Amino acid sequence: MHKSMKSYVAMLLGTAILSQSIAYGASAAQAAVPNALKSSAATGFALENLGSIALKGPVSVKLTGMDVFAQPGGNILTYTLNYYNGSGTHADLIDYFSKVTTPGGTVVQGKPVTKDVSIQTIPAKSSRSVTYYVNIGKAAQVSGIKVTLFCFDFNSANYQKNLGGFTIPGKYSTIVPVGQSGKLMMGELPIIAKAESLQKIQMNGKVYLKAGISLTNTGTMALRDPGYKAYLKSAGGSVFELKVDDAGGSYTVQPNEKKTIYYLTEVPSYMKTGSMTLQFVQEDTAAKVNLPVRSFSLPAITSNDAAVGDYAIKKISIAGNAVETQLRRASVYSENDSAKWKLTLRMKNLGNKPVTVPAYVLAVQAAEGYSIPIDGKSFSNLNLKPLEERLIELSADVPLKLNQGTLLLQLSEPDDEGKIIFPTALYKIPYVLESNKLIGAEYPLENNHGTFGVRLDSLQRLPWADGDQITAKISIRNTSLRSVQLPAFQALVKAGSSDLSGAAQIVAPNGLTALAPNAAAEVYVLANVPYSEKVNQLRIILQENSADDVTTFLTLNTNTLNSAIPTVDAGSIFQIGFRGKKAAVRERRTTVYGGSGSSLVYSELEVVNEEPRQSKQAQLVAYYKTSDDQYYEAEVSQSPNATGPGSKSLVTVWSKLPQSVNTSKLTLYIGEGIAEGKLIDVGGTPTGYICPVGLSLNMTPVKPSDLKSLDLFPYNLSVFNVVSTLSEGKDTLDMVIYYNLSKNEDYEAGPYGHKLILEVIDPYGDSTEKSLALGTDWTIGQNKSYAVNINRTLRNMYGGTIRLNLYDEFEGRRILLGSQASNVTIVKASSDAVERR
Repeated sequence: MHKSMKSYVAMLLGTAILSQSIAYGASAAQAAVPNALKSSAATGFALENLGSIALKGPVSVKLTGMDVFAQPGGNILTYTLNYYNGSGTHADLIDYFSKVTTPGGTVVQGKPVTKDVSIQTIPAKSSRSVTYYVNIGKAAQVSGIKVTLFCFDFNSANYQKNLGGFTIPGKYSTIVPVGQSGKLMMGELPIIAKAESLQKIQMNGKVYLKAGISLTNTGTMALRDPGYKAYLKSAGGSVFELKVDDAGGSYTVQPNEKKTIYYLTEVPSYMKTGSMTLQFVQEDTAAKVNLPVRSFSLPAITSNDAAVGDYAIKKISIAGNAVETQLRRASVYSENDSAKWKLTLRMKNLGNKPVTVPAYVLAVQAAEGYSIPIDGKSFSNLNLKPLEERLIELSADVPLKLNQGTLLLQLSEPDDEGKIIFPTALYKIPYVLESNKLIGAEYPLENNHGTFGVRLDSLQRLPWADGDQITAKISIRNTSLRSVQLPAFQALVKAGSSDLSGAAQIVAPNGLTALAPNAAAEVYVLANVPYSEKVNQLRIILQENSADDVTTFLTLNTNTLNSAIPTVDAGSIFQIGFRGKKAAVRERRTTVYGGSGSSLVYSELEVVNEEPRQSKQAQLVAYYKTSDDQYYEAEVSQSPNATGPGSKSLVTVWSKLPQSVNTSKLTLYIGEGIAEGKLIDVGGTPTGYICPVGLSLNMTPVKPSDLKSLDLFPYNLSVFNVVSTLSEGKDTLDMVIYYNLSKNEDYEAGPYGHKLILEVIDPYGDSTEKSLALGTDWTIGQNKSYAVNINRTLRNMYGGTIRLNLYDEFEGRRILLGSQASNVTIVKASSDAVERR
């Protein structure tokens, strides 16, 4: 009998040793599960108040930690026993074991967690802690649970001797209260943890909770992610797995650093969110069980729906770096059924290392529940150096039927399969109507290039081809303290709801792209519009291209479309041109060539080069404007040759007008032709014009006079004698015209389109015409002569007077310059000639 009892005890001992050995061998590579240190979370009670239990001699044990984790297969309870050996030799634990009794009476023997399986002895004068786990079924609270210590004893029933137990009172809690810290081990490092926040956000019909737990590393090494799982537990017992919010940065916590780690989960919209708990859990893979580590009561929930106020700063974390964000500007205007929003988001890296900004997903959230996506390509490959600041231009089309005064800008991380997309930041969008810019007023502008003062200098609408051309002159002044490089621009132009961008042109005549502090550049934006279209609102956007990205440099919106064109009194001098082409212009004369059914208006302009170097003129564009706002495109003739400083050139302008037009009230509009973004030289084909000036005309009708002094500018003609002879009995009238012809060589001019028409009317009233080219047919010089022979039946004429008329012919139209009569001298024939006849 005694022998069989000893065999049974030996079998029990062997079974216990074997089970521990198997568990140990299967978990040699497992990470440590932290022991819960003495709880400060107890509400008025600590486990150490339960005292200790003597095991054998000076060997005793205390209960130092306990927690429970609810799961479908049965709730897992862990408890930690601290063994103290006060003897001079080591103490074996193989003779001792513990059991857990639930309030319902279920008794379960505890098993050591894998990391503690190898603890089988307690060295002399030292202590060791061992954590055990049991499945307690549906029991969810630790109050009322009893942990009993046993040892093997051959003299006791079932060879098990009850050494005493620890009964958990109802006033003990395993949960760290709100506002208090709890100690735990993470990756063999002592950590002080505290529940900091619980936030709620509703997005896309779903409800998300975000819990923040601060970790203070009191160890000597950096804490990396220990691999813990985190769970959110509701007051009703529902459990939800939490995932780390990557937007909060890395999990790494340096020694003596305090860092808040955020966790996210989705919960049912109907769930009550009061008295919630966060619990850390670690999987014991060898034992195939999830072990509770520590539980924290979470603070009362706050709504993360509340966006930061108007233009307020919101700090976010990107890869562990603090980044300051701010909705810097917002404005809106309406077009058709949409509210067109322009937003500027500012981002500044406050950290000490570069960051790559995630490809954030942006949307405008409406109070009615709608989400309007925003193109976020500005975040593609966006890198911020330490302390670098960038402005990101955004635009959104929001239906007008939505409340525009309650919109929010939502910034979220990019989509990632299996990941909860939680808004990184929300910003209130101030309801600011886009202001109309007044002509001549300077407005501040800030973008990634610097700070500027922008002024709409003028806005003009003038004829162009079969339509109209709208020209805006914009000044951009560098108001920063450093030099700024302007980008190459492209223009978008909208007149009301009509998009005029297709043929929009940009001209920067002064060529400035690098602006020193306070320096300014002038930019002209041109767009074509049908002449019949009424324009009440004009929007001009200057954009820049950078790789595949297009960003807005500035936007100007105005309803001031009646800007006056500068006018010049008749005979006054006005300046045209920009750097390299500056010139002074003065009208010499304007006259009208009559005709059948129409008139031809002709003007001469004197242009003086005001450059200190040789310069070519810009190709001019001209229109005649009537008193009832009718415009007639004019032809322009200029010299393609360069002129020296102070030198002059002659420009001629003409156009055909109906005879019904009152030519005495005409205005000549002169502008400088442009093409491909610059002023073009004479002979080029303009695609528009800038800097128009309205020139009042000095109408100078030509009054016919004698031929002694005729102004054929740049020629001057003087006919001082005409000798006409007719030989008796012949039909040929011989006439010699004696003249002086000079030319003003101070002027460069285009092709001389004028012809001198000589008309000879004989005594019978018959007319003969000769077309003369000045400088060739009639050469330049003094005392020149020109012979004319008129063959007609004149033999019966015995004297009389002929009349010479000189006409200025231009484009087939004539003006009589002057007339002069000359007697015909009959030359008597000799007697021989008479006899022969």
